[in-house]
Amino acid sequence: MLARFALLALAVIAAACTSAQQQYVARRPNLSCDDANRYAFSSVRSLGYTVGRFQLAQRGTPGLIKASKPGERGGEEHATVDIKCDATGVEVFGAKDESLLKQDVTFSRGFFLAFTGLVDHGAEMVAWHEQETGGTTGGGVKFKIQPQIGLETKLDFGENLAGANILAVKVTVQNGSNITYKLDPAAIELRNTADDSVHQIAIPEAAAALARVSVAEAGDGAPPPDPARMENLLRSRQLAARTLRPGDQAEGFIYFPTGTYTRARATLVDTATDESEGFLVEF
Repeated sequence: MLARFALLALAVIAAACTSAQQQYVARRPNLSCDDANRYAFSSVRSLGYTVGRFQLAQRGTPGLIKASKPGERGGEEHATVDIKCDATGVEVFGAKDESLLKQDVTFSRGFFLAFTGLVDHGAEMVAWHEQETGGTTGGGVKFKIQPQIGLETKLDFGENLAGANILAVKVTVQNGSNITYKLDPAAIELRNTADDSVHQIAIPEAAAALARVSVAEAGDGAPPPDPARMENLLRSRQLAARTLRPGDQAEGFIYFPTGTYTRARATLVDTATDESEGFLVEF
């Protein structure tokens, strides 16, 4: 009798925990898989967690994020985010990796608020950030040079570039001036902690390394490395050389060896005078 009562009590507690968690399942009918992946990844990082595993959600194929951070009382806290994406929309839920009886909803609540905040106000947040950081409305040229950290590259490439010791750097250039410039991506360099200039990796070299890592991560039975496919992937997202007329914007990636960098330097050339103008971006 006592054993039955104990089992019943456990069942009641489990049901209560499940019910408490269900209120933090984020459901959105009109959200794309790509946005769901991006918002989930950003939400986990905003809570101070480091992503250790990231499987992209695709239509009909669930996605997964495994993340951790140092615990307040030592050790590590681990959390999992499940991402489901199908014809009816998106369903996303995050929780700490704990036994059901110890489960609290602190992470679930924080993740839910971060994720739904990005979904519901993402466009407004981007517009506000552009205004606060100058945008192009104040005149002049604006460079954004953003290294992609760790598994973040899976969002744009579907591949783990960091695992191949490749640092993908996203570059956005907005020409808010009345001058026409020439943009040469090769003129963008990074500087490390010793203030040494570090140059970009040649795409064929990066593609070969990425192909090897991709096959290793896929495991036994995976097809042989395909550097040509990886080279096409990297080139398709590469920042292209071009002319930037007033009001134009250019965006793309350049590739460096992984390392610790403190700043980037870029150069544009005035097409009328052939004079160079330098831009420094601190990280």
